[in-house]
Formats: sequence, structure tokens, C-alpha cells
Amino acid sequence: MSQRDEERDHDIYIIPHNFIEGGKVFGGMFRMRNAVEAGVLALATGYPILKLSMGLYGRIVLLCVITLPLVLFAMIGIGDNSLSEFVINFFVFLRKRRVLGEDPDMPVEEDLSKAKKVFRRFGNLFKRKMPARKVEVNPDDFEIVYYDSEDEIPDDAAGWESFQNPEKPSDSAKEKKKTGRGKKGGKGRKKPPRVKPEDATTLEDYLPIDNVENGILKTKDGRYIKILEIEPINFLLRSPREQRNIIFSFASLLKITPIRLQFKVISRKADVNQHLQKIREYMATEKDARCRELQKDYFNLIRRVGSREAVTRRFFMVFEYQSPLATRRVEYKEIIAMLETTARNARSYLRQCGNDVVEHDNEDEFISEVFYTLLNRRSAVNITLQDRVASTIAKYITSTDDKQLDDISANELVKPLAIDFTHSRYLVMDGLYYSYLIIPSDSYKMQVVAGWLSLIINAGEGIDVDIFFYKEPKERVQQKIGQQIRINRSKIKDTSDTNTDFDDLSGAIQSGYFLKRGISNNEDFYYLSILITITAGNVRDLEWRISEMKKLLISQDMDAKVCSFQQEQAFLSSLPIVSMDKKLFDKAKRNLLTTGAASCYPFTSFEMSDDSGILMGVNKHNNSLVIVDIFNSRLYKNANMAILGTSGGATRCRDDKSAA
Repeated sequence: MSQRDEERDHDIYIIPHNFIEGGKVFGGMFRMRNAVEAGVLALATGYPILKLSMGLYGRIVLLCVITLPLVLFAMIGIGDNSLSEFVINFFVFLRKRRVLGEDPDMPVEEDLSKAKKVFRRFGNLFKRKMPARKVEVNPDDFEIVYYDSEDEIPDDAAGWESFQNPEKPSDSAKEKKKTGRGKKGGKGRKKPPRVKPEDATTLEDYLPIDNVENGILKTKDGRYIKILEIEPINFLLRSPREQRNIIFSFASLLKITPIRLQFKVISRKADVNQHLQKIREYMATEKDARCRELQKDYFNLIRRVGSREAVTRRFFMVFEYQSPLATRRVEYKEIIAMLETTARNARSYLRQCGNDVVEHDNEDEFISEVFYTLLNRRSAVNITLQDRVASTIAKYITSTDDKQLDDISANELVKPLAIDFTHSRYLVMDGLYYSYLIIPSDSYKMQVVAGWLSLIINAGEGIDVDIFFYKEPKERVQQKIGQQIRINRSKIKDTSDTNTDFDDLSGAIQSGYFLKRGISNNEDFYYLSILITITAGNVRDLEWRISEMKKLLISQDMDAKVCSFQQEQAFLSSLPIVSMDKKLFDKAKRNLLTTGAASCYPFTSFEMSDDSGILMGVNKHNNSLVIVDIFNSRLYKNANMAILGTSGGATRCRDDKSAA
């Protein structure tokens, strides 16, 4: 084979069947768990009927009416669940169904009337304790002014003594001093008791954020999370050799990252209003009438096509801190150092892939903005996080509550107005409808090409994807694989080769040998789980999008299941905190090695949308607009070649005469 043909061929990666295969019964038609539950129901209902004091005909009729339907129902199951799993999920849903927050019918607009001016000089608001900065409150117009130091306060600062009153501290201040709250590392510091999500009555207690500080998120269960935002590339436009190098670099990154990883992709409709506003400005300054007519036609084209097709996406890499020595108490500075080291390594390897990590001036504000955007997808379009912060501060200062600015939590700044968990197939949050799907463990393709997730990631607006990788210790996995191979080989001897069960056991045995050889060749063992979030403005559109997503996956020999009666668990799993619900994870996990995990390279995107650019055409992959400013050297290192893909963000376009 010539070198040119070799470069043209794409590598094939293997995602083997799960090596743990329990087998099926009745020729591979039913799961073992379903058969056991059917037997229990048959014994529990059939035995009392047989003991009834009536004729044989009557007992046979009762068995056919009661026992037989229950047994068949248990054998088949409901959806992807056994009967017991469905019943447990149903009753758990009934116990948890509720609406958290305020009335969902209330408007989502924030009330800023109490604060005429808010000077946002407070820096980092997202720590548990606010920075020690002085505040001037003018009760006449509720003007809130933040100072970096006490020297900056003018001599005529009205209301300072009445608000601060250091000579006569309030009862709450005395209590804080007494308990040690507000002092870093105080011995008597009291933390509010942790509330389980199912027992929470407010969104502040429900959301898992405990604190955001030093660019690190601390969850309420005591874990430390780091979030990186990644700039995508157009992976599919790269040559096979370039794709191979990207996959190898990504595999090297996976080998040195923590045990648990989450890659999150958020998609939403792109806002072309800024681009339209720039066109209006050009039209206002244009003196030639013919040019204005052309600009008007261009404006109408952007407004007509962009209002329904333009999409933008954000990519995140999320990982948590894992202590190397579980028995030793680790100091907070060591946690910071470990997470920062992992982040630097990720930047280095992602740069080899062609991806840049977005640098943020305020990492704490960035993390809070991510959660605010996720939880307030609709209202975040009009109300920024800074507006929410300003309104919250104004509410605290102008209220008669004893709460101080130090008590503002990150949950209060990012929470939505309400979350409705009263529906089995979806939830309602911030006026939008959310439904969550998982790809079951037996619904993956066994042979894939590099970047095979691009089709799902770029499916369209309102579709988010969460990819979880859990690394397992090699020694323990190797032992389990060898033991399971022996068990499956003994089972397959008693199975006919014409049964479906034979194929499942044979696939599990081959998978076990494949994984065993890979681990011996210094590859790591991972479990992969994929969670898909679908959002829409109403139930009808939501169901349509769910149907279209299933059709898309079926076209790729895959499938997806709605998390019925488990939408709340799926919602918590979709948050960027590297914590997938155990039941959902067990249904969705698929074993694979390092090369198979690297083939899931997620940082690939098709769209380009620059506010100051010009419309080049429509993306043939997802019908999004391609608006490119080819002279922007800040975004494109080689501006003249941006359209050809050297920038890493280009896309294939179809010609559009109107755009030209």
C-alpha cells in the first residue's frame, strides 16, 4: 500500500462488549433477573390459588387470569428495566416528586428597582467569605458603592456608621465572633447541616455547590472539582494522519488524568443580534443608496436564516481531586496544587491536539457563570450573571433580615427560579422542558472511527452531551476478567449455538480476551457512559427532538433510552461535578481500553459565528450559519487561510448566492 493510500485510510477502534455477561434463559429471550422475578411471582400468587377450596376448573381460571399475566409481564419487563426496577423507580419518583423554588408561573425577570446603581468592583464574590471591603449605603437612592480599602472611603460617606456600626455589633455578629464563623480555620466554626437532595425544600439546599474559591468548586459531599473550558477544532476536516496524531495525544492525556473525568458539551441557539446591530450601524453610515439596498437584503437574509439555524457550543473538561493517600489528611493548599498541576498537564496535551484552554480573568466567576447558564438557560439570555449578583446584593442590603453579605452563597447566585420534578419523562426549569436519555451498555457500535461522537455532539440546538470516563485499577480488573472468562466458558458449553444467549456469551468471552491483551500491553481500563440532555420550549417540541435523536442514533446502529421516573437523578448527573447516578451508570457503562476511549475525542465542532464577520454560507452538517471575520488575527492565527481549516475552527459550507 502506498503512503498516499495509507494516509487516506481511517483507523478503526474497538469498543468491546462488556466482559461481564450473566447470560439469558429460554434461548436467550429473557434476562436472568426477569426470569427469577417471574418465578417469585408465580410462586407467590400461584401457590395460594392452588390451595383454595374450589374446583380445579376455577383454580385454572384464576391462574390464567392472575398468575400467568404477572409472570409474562415480569419476564418481558418494562422498557429496559425489570419489573422490580420499574416499581422501585416509580415509588421513588412518587416520593420525590415536587416543585422546588418559587411559583414557576411567575415572570423570570429580575427586580433591579431597589438598586439604581451598582458599581461592580467587588472582585471575587463567590467565596464563602466576602473580601474585606467597605461598603457605603445611601438610603436615599439605594446606591451601592464598593471600595477596595478603607482609605478610599470619602470623609462624607453617608450611612457608613449606621450600616457598619462597629462600636455596637449586632447579635448575629456577636454570634459569629462567639462561634468563630468568619475566621479562617476557626476552631468553633459551625457549618450548616448537610441536606440530602431528596429532603431539600429550597434550591439553595438542593444544589450541590458548597463553595467556589481559588478556581475550585467544592461540592456538598466534600469533593473538589476543577472545570476547564476548551476551544474545539473541526476534527473531521483533518487528514487521517492528523486525526491519528490527535487521538494519540488525547490518549496520552487520558493516561495521566484523574480516575474520574467528565466532558460536557453545551449547545444553544447562537445570538445573532449583535451581528444584526453591526449591520444596522453600517447601514446608517452608508451614503450610497444602492449599497444600502444590498445591506438591507443581507440584513433580511441573516435575520431569516439565523433566527432558526445559528448554533453555538461550549466544551468543558471536568475532573475531581483524588487523594494519593486516603489515610492522610490533606491540606487545602495541596489540593489546589494537585488540581492546578493536572490542569497544566491538560493544557499541554490539548495543545498538541490543536485545542486551546480558555483563560479566564476570574476563575471563580467563570465557574459560577457555567452553572448560571446551565440552570437559567432561558433567562440568562437577557439577564447576565453580573445583573443577578447586583440584584442579590441590593436585596440583602435593603432587606431587614439579619443576613450579611458574607452569607451570600454561590447557590443563591446561580439558582433558577424553580425546578418542577412532577413529570416522569421530563422536568421543567426556567420555563424550558428538559429530558434526559442514556445510551444503554449494549447499544454501542463495536467498531468506530476517530471522532465518532461528532455526530451526536453536533446534533443541533438544545442538545447537550455528557461523557463520563471512570478508570479502574488494572490489577483488580485483570483478576475479574480472568475469573469471568472462566465462568462464561463454562456457561457456553451448555448453550446451543442457535440461541441468542450463545452469541452474548461468545461476545463476552471475546471481549474478555481483547481487554486482557490490551491491559497486558499497558493500556488502561475504562468505563464509558453517555448522558444526553434535550431541551425545548414545550412538550410537543421536546418529544419531537427525542424522536429525532433516537432516529439519528439508530442510523448509526445505536440506541437511546429516556430516563423515565429518573429525570431528577439524570439532572444531577448532568451537572459538571463528575458524579453520575449509580443506577444510571450501571445501565449505561461500557468497558473499553485507552485507545477506544481516545476515539471518543469530544472537542469537535462544525460551526463558526463571528459578530463582525460576513456570511459565507450554511453548514451542510447541521445547517448552522458560517459567519467569519477572516481578518481577525486574534481568533485566527492564519487569517487568510481561516476558511480552509488551518485555524482549527473552519467548516464545510454549501454555496449561498444570496450570501455572496
